[in-house]
Amino acid sequence: MQTDGPTMRAFEAMGTRFECVLAGIACAHDPAGRAAIAEEIERLVLDWHHALSIFDPSSTVSRINAGGQAIRVHRDLLELLDRCVAYSTATDGAFDITLGSVMAARGFRNSRPTTASSGADALDLDRANSTARLNRTGVALDLGAIAKGFVLDRCADELRDLGVSSALLHGGTSSVTAIGTTPDGSPWRIRIAEDHTGAPTVELIDNSLSVSSPSGRTVEGQGHILDPRSGRSAAGVEHACVIGPSAEVCEAWSTAIVVDPTLLDRLPSGYAAHALIDGAWRSTNNVFSVYDCSPA
Repeated sequence: MQTDGPTMRAFEAMGTRFECVLAGIACAHDPAGRAAIAEEIERLVLDWHHALSIFDPSSTVSRINAGGQAIRVHRDLLELLDRCVAYSTATDGAFDITLGSVMAARGFRNSRPTTASSGADALDLDRANSTARLNRTGVALDLGAIAKGFVLDRCADELRDLGVSSALLHGGTSSVTAIGTTPDGSPWRIRIAEDHTGAPTVELIDNSLSVSSPSGRTVEGQGHILDPRSGRSAAGVEHACVIGPSAEVCEAWSTAIVVDPTLLDRLPSGYAAHALIDGAWRSTNNVFSVYDCSPA
């Protein structure tokens, strides 16, 4: 394992700042080799950025949003869309990636559509031919934060395949994946909400977390996390943090908990959570303390 300082790389993608810290590599790599690994991670994130961005008219998601015809998609993207439909079902509709036009109509995008609708039933997925199609006008996909979780999971898999045993990756600090421990053997420690006194600190070892907050972006005082069932901004939950093996799953459920805090008690097995609800922090039963969020 390397004994010198960590290799760090930062870059812009998906509307936020990504950072990759490579702290330990099981096989021998000189500094140039470690830099090449960091560059590969940046390239992987940017490749998916260009596929998932709603702001790039040539992206796969933008082509799906154009509507009408079935668009051939990468198998990994088809499976992501399929899982997103499953997240919508599991959260009773509190999570929904078909809110694109509704978000735009509420002023959270650069243009306002003449019609806005949503619903996971508008997304047709053809698994045999690996195609996706929107079957109803006025509906648009917007993967939002789950795109970050998805790509962090891809990056973590790539780093482990390359022999990286200690690393931290984040997208905008709200989506984080840790590989192994820090170089001194301690967990990676993440403060959930630095601006809130008494906010929990999460310790990660081979785990991920996502923090969702409606105050991350506002328009006319209304938060950007919408309740798909009403189209209005979610209220009552100031922060929701989900911790578990997959950054993607954490993103889906942290978003859903902001919409419906009762979901705090319905997390998938192996996941834990903290939520700031009406000014008080609540935690799931499988969180030992505010400093150790590893499930029992």
